[in-house]
Amino acid sequence: MDHLIYASVRMIASTWYAIALLQQKTPNAARATGIMHAELYLSDLGIVDAPAAPYLEGAKQALEAGLSTELKN
Repeated sequence: MDHLIYASVRMIASTWYAIALLQQKTPNAARATGIMHAELYLSDLGIVDAPAAPYLEGAKQALEAGLSTELKN
């Protein structure tokens, strides 16, 4: 189940990141939007504060990896 949560959090963060970019937000604002929605999702699951940190860190790393790939292209 833990792997599914990690995957879901990354998917939610990256989806909202892409939506924010389509709305002409800066990459930093888009990243903040993605992480905010990931936090909301985790909160809905009852995962907050310290237990949420590893999931959010995974989402941040995924967004940064995607951002670095975009900059290379």
